[in-house]
Amino acid sequence: MNNPQYMSGTGNNFLVSEFDKPKTEIEIISIVADSLFDIDGVIFVEKIDSETVKMHYYNNDGSTAELCVNGIRCVAKYAFDNSFIKSNEIRVIAPIGNIKTIQHEENVAIEITKPTYDKDKILIDTFECIKSNIGNPHLLVEVENVEKFELEEFVQKVNKTNNFKNGVNVEIFNKSNKKIINARVHERGVGETDACGSGAICMFYYLYDTNQIDNNSLILYPGGELEMSIDKDIVTLKGKVTYL
Repeated sequence: MNNPQYMSGTGNNFLVSEFDKPKTEIEIISIVADSLFDIDGVIFVEKIDSETVKMHYYNNDGSTAELCVNGIRCVAKYAFDNSFIKSNEIRVIAPIGNIKTIQHEENVAIEITKPTYDKDKILIDTFECIKSNIGNPHLLVEVENVEKFELEEFVQKVNKTNNFKNGVNVEIFNKSNKKIINARVHERGVGETDACGSGAICMFYYLYDTNQIDNNSLILYPGGELEMSIDKDIVTLKGKVTYL
């Protein structure tokens, strides 16, 4: 690997390196096994032009994903800090399309088109759940106590249904008030992680669109906080990106 760096996007930990060639599932699993830290994924950064880099993303089980928002934010900081791009505004090519990122010292923001969600809820166990999609699928579940909720047990029940043939990211949340959301996440191909940027966007937009929270809100994950806002159809997410 060329110039590998361990990075964290609000609690999502990655090994980030310069791109040389596509990797096999076995190669990724080997990289993860040799990692100095517990990591959620492995990312390779390819420079395209003076404004653009491409993200090659792998989950820690070797699978790929349509989108990893906190991974994109790490890619942007890696590209800027390693002089791939000199501007603090960097376009990152992800499988779902081009994502605009903006550097704010330790914070990196992304701007992305609002997600979709199904207005009809589905019942799993005793919980009314919302299906949302931002290029990758999410299941949003409001619970009474986020910290004590048996997330792994619930995910097993979700996986036994016929609703998600390719798996789903499961987000549990509750609202402290109209400005603060507490959340945990179980990501397909990874397991429970300390944060999820795409899940945060899905949660925020659903709650905002249904008048349950205000614009300019915070989502609090075990890994840290994400600042959320929306202007017309564009959602902005901002949070810290650091080196481990």
